[in-house]
Amino acid sequence: MLRVNPIILALLFTIGCKQQSSQPPVEPSHMETNSVYYWKTVLNLDSTNVKFLRDHNIGRIYMRMFDVVEDTYASLPKDAAIPNATIRINDDNFIMLRDTLADIEVVPVVYIALDALRRMNGIEGVLANNIATRVRNMVQYNELPNVSEIQLDCDWTPSTEKSFFCLCDSVKSCLGKLDLQWDLSSTIRLHQLSKRVPPVDRGVLMVYNTGSFNDPDTKNSIIDPADVEPYLKHLGKYQLHLDVAYPTYSWQLLFHKRNFKGLVSNVDVSDTTKFLRKDESQYVAKRDIPYNNTIIREGDIVRTESSQYKDIIKVKNQIDHRLLGKPHSNIIYHFDSANLSKYNSNEIQSILSVTD
Repeated sequence: MLRVNPIILALLFTIGCKQQSSQPPVEPSHMETNSVYYWKTVLNLDSTNVKFLRDHNIGRIYMRMFDVVEDTYASLPKDAAIPNATIRINDDNFIMLRDTLADIEVVPVVYIALDALRRMNGIEGVLANNIATRVRNMVQYNELPNVSEIQLDCDWTPSTEKSFFCLCDSVKSCLGKLDLQWDLSSTIRLHQLSKRVPPVDRGVLMVYNTGSFNDPDTKNSIIDPADVEPYLKHLGKYQLHLDVAYPTYSWQLLFHKRNFKGLVSNVDVSDTTKFLRKDESQYVAKRDIPYNNTIIREGDIVRTESSQYKDIIKVKNQIDHRLLGKPHSNIIYHFDSANLSKYNSNEIQSILSVTD
């Protein structure tokens, strides 16, 4: 059984900030600690997950609560952004969060799609009210422990910078009206290091998707030291406290006539009756292959990409060198047992460790 109240979730994104002081104030703080992102729609932790958290002294979980996406059918501008893919918490995990993991800080994260942000241009305060209120209600309903920060995840661009910064200011104001003594953080993409600093308390530098995933000639779009290096010249002078998130995931990308068609999963490219290996990461379909409700056509290319430890550490060394000893936390993106099993314990510890 999952702790999701459908009536509450249907209403939560239509109400604004209202005064509420029933929740005792939490003193904002930010300790440097090993951290992970949890980026699934169902929170379902098992004993293996808990052991990982304990073995690696994880002190903070960045938990994606929901996405904000565009409602193309909305008749009024204020209704043009709606929540999507809300996280659901299994009842057993509710008890685990409340008891077993009671000493781990939880940071609610809200992903904001650019289309939704553009539609809310000029009325960012409405969106901010809805986000802050909904997160507050979800935190209270699920009794999430040790919340003293909320994070906005948005790949804002020069054309949407003003709107996103306005949204940040509005969320901070709304948190105050809700009597929530929470800090506000945001994700920072590599290309944003050369831009203005958003009006938040701190940021997380997201060091993944460093290349062009829809370019058929890209070798590894998840993480490539050569792709990262040009952006790091701005890191040392960036005027915001930054923690750093490194990828530990893999995926498969499908190309048809050199055009990106989308992500696929669990395609057995090692089956030589179906695929011919073109190079270390690209596999060509020998014939039409049924895949879910579609077909991988003869000649299509499946590119497999992973976050290789050697690349993660090389990039981490590049970043540590430019942070010049500034205190920061390292974060794994994301907390998934299947992907994390590809690294041994020492490698995980190396990714999380902070170089003096």
